[in-house]
Amino acid sequence: MNKVGRFEYQKMAKRFGLGWLRLFCVAALIFSAASAQADEAKISEINIEGNRRVQDKTIAAALTLKVGDSLDPVQVTKDLRAIWDKGFFKDIQILQEVTAAGVVITVQVSEKPAIRKVLYKGNDDVSDEDITEVVNVKPMKILNVELLKTNSQKIRELYVDKGFFLADVDHEVLPVGTDGRRVDIVFNVKENFKVQVRRLTIVGNSHLSDTDIKTMIQTREGNEISFITKSGTYKDEHFQTDLMRIQALYYDHGFVSIKVGQPTVTLTPDRRYIDIVIPVEEGVKYSIGNITFAGEIELKNSEGKVIVTEDILRKFIVSTKGETFKRTTLFEDIGRLANVYKNMGYAFANVTPNSKMRPEDKEVDLEMSVQKGDLVYIDRIEISGNTKTRDKVIRREMRVFEGELYSEAGINASKARIFQLGFFENVEIKPAGGAQRDTMTLEVEVKEKSTGTFQVGAGFSSVESFIATAQVAQNNFLGTGQSLSLSLQLSFGTFGRKFGSLQFYEPYLLDSMFSLGLNAYVTQQFYRDFQRAATGFSPTVGYPITPDLRLSLGYTIEQIEISQSSALRRAHYLVDETGGINSAINTSVAYDTRNNRLFPTAGQYHRFKAEISDEILGADGEMEFLRLQLTARYYQPIIWGLVLKLNAEFGYLHSTGEAESSASAPRRAPISERFFPGGIYSVRGFEPRSLGPCELAPLDSMDHLSRADCLNVGGNKQAIFNIELEFPILESAGIKGVLFFDAGNAFNDDQGWFYAGTSAEDQPDVFIIGSDTATKPPMGLYLSTGFGFRWFSPIGPLRFEWGIPITKKATTDDNLIFEFTIGNFF
Repeated sequence: MNKVGRFEYQKMAKRFGLGWLRLFCVAALIFSAASAQADEAKISEINIEGNRRVQDKTIAAALTLKVGDSLDPVQVTKDLRAIWDKGFFKDIQILQEVTAAGVVITVQVSEKPAIRKVLYKGNDDVSDEDITEVVNVKPMKILNVELLKTNSQKIRELYVDKGFFLADVDHEVLPVGTDGRRVDIVFNVKENFKVQVRRLTIVGNSHLSDTDIKTMIQTREGNEISFITKSGTYKDEHFQTDLMRIQALYYDHGFVSIKVGQPTVTLTPDRRYIDIVIPVEEGVKYSIGNITFAGEIELKNSEGKVIVTEDILRKFIVSTKGETFKRTTLFEDIGRLANVYKNMGYAFANVTPNSKMRPEDKEVDLEMSVQKGDLVYIDRIEISGNTKTRDKVIRREMRVFEGELYSEAGINASKARIFQLGFFENVEIKPAGGAQRDTMTLEVEVKEKSTGTFQVGAGFSSVESFIATAQVAQNNFLGTGQSLSLSLQLSFGTFGRKFGSLQFYEPYLLDSMFSLGLNAYVTQQFYRDFQRAATGFSPTVGYPITPDLRLSLGYTIEQIEISQSSALRRAHYLVDETGGINSAINTSVAYDTRNNRLFPTAGQYHRFKAEISDEILGADGEMEFLRLQLTARYYQPIIWGLVLKLNAEFGYLHSTGEAESSASAPRRAPISERFFPGGIYSVRGFEPRSLGPCELAPLDSMDHLSRADCLNVGGNKQAIFNIELEFPILESAGIKGVLFFDAGNAFNDDQGWFYAGTSAEDQPDVFIIGSDTATKPPMGLYLSTGFGFRWFSPIGPLRFEWGIPITKKATTDDNLIFEFTIGNFF
């Protein structure tokens, strides 16, 4: 092949220092001279050589010359520029050969190396994941040196946003192998020190104090312990948001003409600290004047009856004439007014608050202008992001359906119910265009999280000594929404326990509204004066009366064995009791509005359960009883991630068996079913199952005159109260702290609720913390407080809690009890 035309852009540019325009001119002259030999020959063939990763069609797409065209040097130069601009090649050559058939054009390219890995070094305070989100240099892509420089700057800007003003970033290109075809990219980060806010000054504020403003913003001044708390670190992204927060704060105090000026940010000479000055012009404080309505207010139903009027709309607004103007309240009013129409199918309803300021009266008149738009129907519901969960698991939680009118309330309820499943980290329902003008597609986007756990663990508590646990659980079994779990727990000590269970739950049995739960278990629990062992099976069927109200019916069959101490056998109503068969039916009704069934932070949960065991059902005579239980729970988010949790539980147990004779005392409920509060699942700070009434019994079962001891025999009534304040410690790792206050006790058959007792026999004396005076438990309740932390780990929720008894029984209670368990409390 004769090299009558050759273009080597990089080499020529370096050798002659030519710009692109001059280079093209020289290239054109060279090619023109060579082309003269070809005269009027046509291009007969175009070949592409040297490319390994870039496809032929990618290069060919940049060529405008085609087979059969006359050779045009100017056009060839433009084509070469187009190939070069793709950025894939470090060298390009054009070769041509004149043959009898015409001119054969060969495009020879030398590719830039491909990126094998992208690595980050020196980034201690910013994770690789955070950097990857801003970097667009990816493995398997072609090396682009200019892009590396751009991404080094992106990483530095990321560090500036996180408070590292002194951060420096450069990059390295490391060849892999000797063929020059692959390289590794290394971004080297030198973080240096974070810049700390030394002084934050607000000027021009007379109506709102510095404290009022600084409390509402994220940017804070540093202090002596900032190296621990990380407070005071300057972050530009937070600071820009803070300026808007200051403005919003003034809006909520009636200052509608507030102006937040350009802040002055001064960096100290050593570049370690900054001083910030934020100027504000408060203006005049305004109140709400007249509130009127305009636009398409009236709304009729299909029968022509007016169902929305101005008087009805006024019931949805909170703002009233004469009160201080608050923008947050106004926006909430606007949302409620728009939802009146959106819940009736007007998906694009809009309410515009036209305001008119009257400076002479210091009032703002508000005109709520309504544009309801057209009725919109839901055309399709499309689900994405569910790689494991089946579509039907999500669809059956939807409260809006294809073919129905749009409903904002239905969409919000659907989103809440899908999130409540506990299978997803995030749930979004977004409207999109439909097939027609009056239709809409709903795009349900979910992000799945791990719902399966396999755990083998060990722990220690001051009351149960060594604790061993093992669990295999899947809360979304095979993506069907079913849950299946196998759990084993073993602990030792005075209050040890052995527990094994196999549980299955189907929320929609055979795609119906009925639910089915199955539970098979083997347990052994150690109480202070006896042991309870049970093997049982319990199926439960449920049905939703309303979306938040569920009715359940269940059955329990279990074999119970009681191992009693010799002293306990002397108690008058426990003689010769060794357990028996418990066969009981139960029914319950539950009201549940929690935002998440596994880890709730908002909502309520209330349940009433009634259970009866009787000989008619196959129970032994000693196991006949009626048990009633009431649970009330409340969850309220506060601020800064704080969550207030309240729990109250009441229980009542009554023996339905007949007395041995007419002269005998009424039969008491079996000890295996009685209430024994205390421990990490009820009243923390006390040993498990250690609270409740006691009865005197001789220590020597053969000597009735021996010294008597107070034995805990459990109560037939129970009251438990728990207050928790949960707060985030390290949210990214799922670690939270908790402060708690507990109160509770159980009461005997002949005692009333909250019975404080009159003697040591029926209620032991206690010492209030900080006091040396013996007294009875206040209202008959044992009190405790304490703290702990919870780790929502990949293997399940772990609880570590330290309880401190406030009302301490002098002879038996410790000053501090540590307990560890796997699972939530309430």
